[in-house]
This record gives sequence, structure tokens and C-alpha cells, in this order.
Amino acid sequence: MLVVLAAVVLAQADGGDAVDAGTVMTVDAFEPAAVEAFTESQAGTVESFEPPAPAGLTARVYGNVYGLASVDTRFDSPPRVDMAENVAELRLKALLGVDVKVNDRIRVVLEGRAQVRGATQRDFERTKGFFDPMLGDAYVDLYTSKVDLRVGNQRIALGANAGLAPADALNPRDLRESIATTDPENAVLPVFGIRALGEIGRVSLMAAYTPFFTPHRYFVFGQDEAILQPGAEQTLENRRIDPSIEDYVQERVLETKRPAPFLGDLALRAVTTGDWKVGASWVWVNEKLPRVTVDPELQALLGARALGRPVSPAVAASVSNRIEAGEQLYVGEYWRQHIFSLELSRIIWQGQLDVDVSFTPRQTFFDASFVPVNKAAVTWVVGYSKATDSALTWGINYFGMAVPGVKASEQLFLVEPATAVGADRVAWLHLFAGIIGYELFDKRLDVSLRAAFEVVQKSFALAPRIAWKGVDGLEVWLSAEFQEGSPYSPLGYYTRNDKVLVGARYELF
Repeated sequence: MLVVLAAVVLAQADGGDAVDAGTVMTVDAFEPAAVEAFTESQAGTVESFEPPAPAGLTARVYGNVYGLASVDTRFDSPPRVDMAENVAELRLKALLGVDVKVNDRIRVVLEGRAQVRGATQRDFERTKGFFDPMLGDAYVDLYTSKVDLRVGNQRIALGANAGLAPADALNPRDLRESIATTDPENAVLPVFGIRALGEIGRVSLMAAYTPFFTPHRYFVFGQDEAILQPGAEQTLENRRIDPSIEDYVQERVLETKRPAPFLGDLALRAVTTGDWKVGASWVWVNEKLPRVTVDPELQALLGARALGRPVSPAVAASVSNRIEAGEQLYVGEYWRQHIFSLELSRIIWQGQLDVDVSFTPRQTFFDASFVPVNKAAVTWVVGYSKATDSALTWGINYFGMAVPGVKASEQLFLVEPATAVGADRVAWLHLFAGIIGYELFDKRLDVSLRAAFEVVQKSFALAPRIAWKGVDGLEVWLSAEFQEGSPYSPLGYYTRNDKVLVGARYELF
């Protein structure tokens, strides 16, 4: 679904000094020192297969605390209406983990995460708070002479570009985060799986299996990042949902069925070692957002209400009778897709070039009426980001998509404008996103700017940020988000409101 695309692409190419979502800490599989290198956009680097050789059992405790407050610069929703947006939000996140190396053959990582969130609508209507605990990285590494295994909750990276590669589809994402100021890698959620790594000559091989389905985490309504916005000509009677349970039920509202256990996701990947890293992968996955199909009568009724038009008494009576009779008037289920990908990674001059190209014979898109349609798609990401240690931070990504076989009567939601209808065609999407920043006063002050521009509908986003790191382990920052574009453009629709944000992060260990 294109909501995922808008969330991921808006983030920048370099992950080293970006604003952290505060919940995801990647722990390297075999050599802890490589974690920093990976988060500095070294996604194409093949992991080392040399197991560490500690002198007996060793343990490392790590953790951080992250706080965020945000306020919208304008309040669009009228008071006391269905699907009214929250205009202010507070978040407090914590992470605590331990990395234990039992011996040179066994390693154990256990991590817990928790989030406290509070939000309110204008005039402090429907103020609410939630506590959200979850399991983070929790796995066992087994190193053998031929194959290295990892079993448990983990991050399984695919593709050359960290967080942006189309092949990187095994892990779900937390789409509730601010997409303008959250690094894409930090929005990735760990998932239970089995991963095997090995080498044949100068080729690194990976096989992965995640047996249990885990969807993306997302808002359906009430947030700037939500799927359904107040002006989207769709409605939901959320005033009958008490604020104390509103966020808990959101992720179940759109779904009626989940994939069966053990009908999980599979992935195979092969990458050459050396300066030029060339690879290929195949992924067979369940889509992580539900494919929602609404009964035509119910769709007509909801559409009329959203537009303030008179509701047909016959349609209203028919829908009411069918609901009372127990009919299921909408279906939200998760379809499977194949993703075939090629990748390339190479250090060139002072930066790293990452190229990913993927093809899927079937992907779920939505038309302008939110009706799902199946289309084949070719997707590519070209990124170039800083690979040297300097005060200047920079990175650029180009995300492209081609969707052939779009019929004259169809309009792909968030991909093309309404003016595209009228002839059979190929739908195109072009997005550019990047970051530039500079560290001053012995790296204690960091000033940066993220920007994104979508070419076809000319929507764009800007996120300036200033951070102070004057105390060891502590970072305090002030940021803003500006999004502009047509209501159905990727950057104009998905995160409509401008925001002012202030936050802090403290590394505990």
C-alpha cells in the first residue's frame, strides 16, 4: 500500500545523526563494533562471519530514554466531529537491553521497549493516554564453521539501501512515527524469525523465514499520519469509541482476517563480497497493511455522509437490514506477493552508492474511492550518502515506481493525479529525499535540514532541525515539519499539518 511508500521515502539517506524514533536499536549479528558502520548507511556491507572470541562469558547492558512533544501549527478539524485530528502529543519511550556472549559459539540478546503516549484534540477534547510495552531484539546466535544461525525476535535486512530498499519487506514498520523527522531504519520493528548466513567462495548467502504474521503498526484516524484523514471523503463513527480504548482498537478496525500461523514470509539473498557488492534476492511475503474491500452500498452510504450529501433512504435501510442480518459488509485481509530484486553497493569518492531495483507481479494499490486494485510494479531506489567522518552530513535518495496496465477509468491513489484518467497508461511516481547538516562547536551543535519533493504532483516536505549535545549521552533538539501539496499527493495528503516539535534523548549506558 502506498501509505508505506510515503512513510519510508520521506526519510533521508543518512541515518547517523538523524532524529531517532527512540525505540529501535540495531545490534550487529557478530561484531558489535559494526553497528555504527551499518547505521551510517552501510546497508550494502556484507556481515562478517568471523565469530567473536571473548575470554569467557561477557555481558553489555545498553539502553536509552527518549521524549517528544509536538503541536500542530493549525487546527483543521471542527470541534466534536467524527475522525477529528489530535493537535498535540507527548511521547516518552524507553529501551533496555543486554548483550551476552556466552562463548565463541553462542550469543544471547534480550531487549525490552515501552512507550507512554498522550494526545488531545483541540480545546483538550478527548484527551487520552496509553502505555505500550513490547519485546525488542530477543534472539540467540549460534556460530558454526559453515553456517551462522539467529533465532528469535530480530531485524532481517534485505537490499542495499538501509530502510528504503523495496526488497526489505520482512520486518513491519511503525507508521505512527513522524515521517519527516524519523529515520526509516528506526521505524523498523523486530519480528520473530530464523535467519541463516553462510559463504560460498566470494558470495554471501542468506536465508530467512518468519513463521508468524506481524502487520505494520499504524493509525486509522485521528493523527496527521493516519490512513483516513478528515478530508478524504471517507468517514468512521469514532465518537462512539471511548478515548481510553481508541488507539487499542485502531489496528483492528480495518482487518477481518490474518494469515494462518506458519504461512509466513520467506527470503533468499546472495551478495558478492569485495569493493563492488552485487546481489539478488527473492522475497515471498504477506503484505503488511490490510486489503480492505467495502460493499458498494456501504461505500455509497459512507461517501454521501462524508460529503454532506443527502443519504438515500433505500440504501440506508438496506445497509441497516443487512447489518442486522449479520452480513459482512467489508473484508480486510492480507494478500501475498513475490518481490524479485537486484542490488548494488559501492564506495565512490566520499560517499556510498546504493542501488535497488525490484519487480513484483502483484501489489495492492487503491483507487480514488479506496477500492483495492492489483497491479504489477517496478520500483527502484538510488541513494548516495556520506561514508566519511566529517562535520558535514549529507545524503540523497531517488525513489521511482512504474505501474503498467492502469486502465482509463482507474486512478491510483497517492501515485497519480485525477488528470491522469482518460486513457490506458503507465503510472509513474518520482520522489527525491535528502538531508544536509553541519556540526559546530566541536560537534556539540548540529544544524540540519531534511527535504523531500515528489515530481508528478509537486508535493514537498521540509524538516529543519537544531540539536544540542553539550552533555555526554544527552541530545536535546528542536524541529519543525512543513508539508505542502494537493490533498491526494503523497506528501500533501499523508501528513497534512505543519508541526513544531521538541525532544530529547539520553543514552543510559
